[in-house]
Amino acid sequence: MTTEHLAEVIFRSSDPQDQRVGDIVSVVSSVPKMGGVACVVLGVPQHIGVERNHGRPGAARGPMEIRRSLYKLSASSMLDAILSGAMQLFDVGDIETTGKTLEQIHDELYDIVVDVISSGGIPIVLGGGHDIAWPTMHALITLRRQFGVVNIDAHADVRPLHDNVRAHSGSAFRQLLTIKNSGLVDKGLIEFGLQSVSVSAAHLKYVADNGGQVLMLDEIRDRGVFPSFRDAVDSIISSQMYVSLDMDAFASAYSPGVSAPSADGFTPAEIGQCLRHVGRQKNLAAFDVVEVNPDFDIDGRTSKLAGVMIMQLLSGVAERTKLHH
Repeated sequence: MTTEHLAEVIFRSSDPQDQRVGDIVSVVSSVPKMGGVACVVLGVPQHIGVERNHGRPGAARGPMEIRRSLYKLSASSMLDAILSGAMQLFDVGDIETTGKTLEQIHDELYDIVVDVISSGGIPIVLGGGHDIAWPTMHALITLRRQFGVVNIDAHADVRPLHDNVRAHSGSAFRQLLTIKNSGLVDKGLIEFGLQSVSVSAAHLKYVADNGGQVLMLDEIRDRGVFPSFRDAVDSIISSQMYVSLDMDAFASAYSPGVSAPSADGFTPAEIGQCLRHVGRQKNLAAFDVVEVNPDFDIDGRTSKLAGVMIMQLLSGVAERTKLHH
């Protein structure tokens, strides 16, 4: 892990009456000792998997731009939890990806996620391509946790591996579903927000045939976004929960800087409410935000939205600590 470059993106306020997230995050070079509820930010600056999946490169700069936005946000919603010691926020920097294969990067991410979860923390992984979901799920499998997965995405990401061995940004959840006795609970993969214009019938059938749940964007809108999401989370509440947010789940008017933009999709308010709910859950094991592509962003719109979504989750975590103190 490398942290030297974080100083340029961690905003520090000069006003003690206006503390920002950058004022309360602790930068550490390795997984620290933790107390209370601890969230650990780490970045995976690469788009190798996106290129393998024929997407547009640029997501390698995602982690830094997400941080640039996140650390400028007001810390007011979680300041009391941090100051009381009930909650901690760390940033362990980025995996060094230069000159490494995607498989080597995945192995390193897997090791770090195992370390964070074993130490009692919640990893918040910044992508990078959506291929990074697999090392997180692999960590949960290895730790022998019963777990469920919520993938907030326009795409199912169950494409076959290239040559049956090479992962890419569209393969992570197929990798999960091919593992027997993985610890994934019954109907534990929840594909939330898939769009019929973005997912093939064969991929929808693959998810259904392998025990996953598919909640299409249109049916979610009919029922209501938050009620649909709450019911989905409730169905895996007895297990550990991993939530993955692909920024192309949002309409491109809100999130233009992604590897595969969607003309239609969720609004920030809809998913923000869902993520705040996620943060309140004691079974949250891991979270990531993927596919931010600053090369195609407009005025930092997508990076700013990613920062706000992370903040919604952190605010939920802070609310959870208040309920238990």
